Amino acid sequence: MKKILALLGLLPLAVQAAVPLLDGVQSAENQLLTQSGRWFVSGENGVFEGHFDGRAYSKQRLTARLLNGQAHQCYFLGMTERQGRLYTVCTDNILNPLATKRLFVLNLADPAGELEEMFNPTDVVLPNGMATLPDGSLLLADSGAPLLPGKLLRFTVNAHGAVDGQSVYYRYVLNKPNGLKVDGQRLYVSLNPLAYAGLSQLRRYTLGGAGPQDGVVLFSSWWFLDDFALSSDGVVVAEFLGNRVVHVSESGQLLREARVTQPTSVQLWRG
Repeated sequence: MKKILALLGLLPLAVQAAVPLLDGVQSAENQLLTQSGRWFVSGENGVFEGHFDGRAYSKQRLTARLLNGQAHQCYFLGMTERQGRLYTVCTDNILNPLATKRLFVLNLADPAGELEEMFNPTDVVLPNGMATLPDGSLLLADSGAPLLPGKLLRFTVNAHGAVDGQSVYYRYVLNKPNGLKVDGQRLYVSLNPLAYAGLSQLRRYTLGGAGPQDGVVLFSSWWFLDDFALSSDGVVVAEFLGNRVVHVSESGQLLREARVTQPTSVQLWRG
């Protein structure tokens, strides 16, 4: 069972430390800090919202409901924010490539809101990171079947916030995409080898009309790259099997690192 950590020491002159905040999130996967300051964590047993009362941190699991209104347990992974809504993806069985995949949405304007199923993606084996493209469409990393490459899927979203189309945005040949982040016209992707043993990379692309272009390797590792966060001067990456979090500049220079046991996600706090 992984613990959610606040990773400090990623800013100049700060002391490096890892402070436990939450536990009980089974197989914690990803984090999202919304524009309004709400903090969410996804994992095997749901999506949780984290709270701080001035003394201690706590968590509350969001209810997830299917299209028929029934509450549903699901293995949640990637999350992204778009126009006041949180979108997240889950699979009914992380070990079964044929299991049903589901997109859920949360109205962030409602503090007591629930996750509502909105779409069932097809041709998805192992869903992972999510991001929002500049045109408002959603991007999903599909890591693919064992020993086979993955792809990026694009979901178009209409004016009502509903998904009305799915297409392949980019296919990889020798890699499995994991984490995704978009900053303006730049797309960042963490990539792992087909057998999950070998050289992993963090790449930065320029977004164009035909998809990601001009991929540049910012960081390489032999220890499996998971999710990451963008900082004002680079990228902070969770090196899962390397048991560390690394801060890399946009030019690829290793700036600093912190030792953390099997980190899966990084979130930089504002302020």
